Amino acid sequence: MDQILTELDSRLFEMLSKSSNRVYFYYADVKKNVARWSPSAVEYFGLPGEILSPSTLWDEKVHPDDYAEYQQTFIDMVTHVTPKQNCEYRVTNAQNEYVWVNCHGYMNYDETGYPVFFAGFVTNMGTVNKIDAVTGLWTGYGFRHDVAKMLEMDQSGAAMQIDIDNFKQINASYGYQFGDKVLRVIGQKIHQACGPQVKVYRMDGAQFAVCMNGDKQQLLDCKDRMLREIEELSVDGVRLHIDYYIGATVFPNDAAFIDQIQSNLYYSLAHAKQERATDLVFFSRHLYEERNCRLRLNSYLKRSIGEGFRGFRLVLQPVIDAKTGELHSAEVLLRWNNEHFPKIGPAEFMPLLEETQRIIPVGKWLIDRAFAMISEWNQNTGEKRLPHININFSYIQLVDETLKDYVIGKLDEYHLPHDMLVAELTESCKIEYSDDLAQILHSYREEGVMIALDDFGTGYASLMVLKDIPADIVKLDYTMIRTIEDRPKDRNLVEFIITYCNQMEIEVCTEGVETEQTLGIVKEAGATYIQGYYYDKPLETDEFYEKYIRRPSGRLGTFQ
Repeated sequence: MDQILTELDSRLFEMLSKSSNRVYFYYADVKKNVARWSPSAVEYFGLPGEILSPSTLWDEKVHPDDYAEYQQTFIDMVTHVTPKQNCEYRVTNAQNEYVWVNCHGYMNYDETGYPVFFAGFVTNMGTVNKIDAVTGLWTGYGFRHDVAKMLEMDQSGAAMQIDIDNFKQINASYGYQFGDKVLRVIGQKIHQACGPQVKVYRMDGAQFAVCMNGDKQQLLDCKDRMLREIEELSVDGVRLHIDYYIGATVFPNDAAFIDQIQSNLYYSLAHAKQERATDLVFFSRHLYEERNCRLRLNSYLKRSIGEGFRGFRLVLQPVIDAKTGELHSAEVLLRWNNEHFPKIGPAEFMPLLEETQRIIPVGKWLIDRAFAMISEWNQNTGEKRLPHININFSYIQLVDETLKDYVIGKLDEYHLPHDMLVAELTESCKIEYSDDLAQILHSYREEGVMIALDDFGTGYASLMVLKDIPADIVKLDYTMIRTIEDRPKDRNLVEFIITYCNQMEIEVCTEGVETEQTLGIVKEAGATYIQGYYYDKPLETDEFYEKYIRRPSGRLGTFQ
């Protein structure tokens, strides 16, 4: 490990390590996945030694409730949102007790932008300042102290935690110094809105907390006054719209201990983010149970991946050429079977795979299995009866620097033409779209891979994104298609989008086609491809092979 440092650097690390018993230093070789920790950290946290290999052994000490937020800091560094880490979370010490720590770190990158070196220090929360230097507000340590004191005095109260959702974009657009001014102004506005009897705190990153000796209604009144102040801001002449999520809890009704209260705020705030709630979300027992369910689900997903992707399988849904009625493609869909979650569907487990970045290894497994299957079919039939295969790609997958070489390598390994692959961009790509992602997508197209924009017409997808995203195909979401028989306005909108795309030389696939009448409408409008239950539901791979590959029956469906 010391080979990555000079002798002087290594001596400096050793001197820093001896300088404090409550500040713990570390550095890590990211590519080798090896880290070195100061001797005091080894002793206090009960680490197996100064050298952790893999470095992710530290991750196993993080409290499950804090893990997602902790992991997000690394995602932000890897994706170049910021090179800095600054977060608070709980880890186990040598006595296997959870303690709060504050972690500061900095990521170093090579000339290609790949993370190579990470270093920083972990501070015991008992040593941090009570006043935030940027905003002048009380810190998260002060929040814990004040709430604990209220509980000791048997006082009831209410608290809320506010997360400024678009703060990263503000930093990226105007710089960190301007961002600090924004935080300072927001803190002042919240303090003014809530009044002198209510304490306001600057928590980790762009999060604030409010605590009052009051009830739920008083907290709601405070929230309303606060939002009127912060939704529209002017800082140094720059007008800003602030996006936010808010979680809240009351005590002692919801909790009687400080750790429970902070967990409740975390649960409610996480739910607000997950549901993109536009209003405050109060903690409830249902949220707690839902969160625990997600933790259990995450644990079983991790175990399945570690056991060779046990329980994962592929299903295929045909995509039909609208003019010929013949098979054009098959969309690969992921399924997962688990005895503890017998009825689990992609809508439940896919977001967790993305949040934890486990979608990266799962996605590579899916790609390999799909290409191997098609190669075997080609050998069995002696011809290529499946012209294209559609595979979904999330933003997290696409920004993984190893993915493109993996995809192209697998296509070549299985002797498949590059244009056989249609990469479908999920909603996350439209939300996180950037110039860097645009370059990545163009690099795929240069290799011959086709690009499809999935779920068009929902969420952030609109006609405007077509001028930025290099799409060969637009897939109209089933929510747009299902109403075109009964609602003339919806039908006119679908017809307009198809006409517009055709003029842009972009092919259109209509999803969710279930009836002959709907099929007739979209075909007359000029749709290129059809997907939906009118032709077939997603099929097991063996069933798809028998029906469409081994013994294809020619044109499909009854309406041609």
